[in-house]
Amino acid sequence: MKFLKAIPVLPAKNMRETIDFYESRLGFKGLNFGTYAIIQSGFTEIHFSLIAEKNSTHYANCYIYTDDIEDLYTMCAEKDLLYPKGQITDMKFGKKEFSIKDNNGNIIRFGELR
Repeated sequence: MKFLKAIPVLPAKNMRETIDFYESRLGFKGLNFGTYAIIQSGFTEIHFSLIAEKNSTHYANCYIYTDDIEDLYTMCAEKDLLYPKGQITDMKFGKKEFSIKDNNGNIIRFGELR
């Protein structure tokens, strides 16, 4: 037996706003199923589940590998998405990474193996 794919399911306060965020800011395409949404770009897929209580705090994070971290970093910096601001880091274990915060407070970390 082997695992084939993992897909994070992150909390969302509003499905339409969440899909709009990922489509307009990062170029994903989204499907809205009311209380559940799926966004995709290439082989990358993130699912979202609607939070019942809009004022409750439910944050999560996920890690996405990319093949061109510098270009993605530049695009995210130009769109003022970096979290924390200005961070791109060479990690000891051979990765370069940075993160953004989405409209729900979720942290999306991007990395490239070196």
